[in-house]
Amino acid sequence: MRVLVVTAVPVERDAVTRAFGGPEERVALPGAELHRCGAFDVLAGGAGPAAAAAATAF
Repeated sequence: MRVLVVTAVPVERDAVTRAFGGPEERVALPGAELHRCGAFDVLAGGAGPAAAAAATAF
């Protein structure tokens, strides 16, 4: 099982990824960069519910 965590900005994404600890993998996506750490996928989706919904729709 994977858990998707969506933050507003890349700085938050980076901090959350570091907090999970362990090795980190970066995956390039159209218009975004996904950080994988263990079972967690961390994505900076933008501020507000519409931006977050659009970012996770890929």
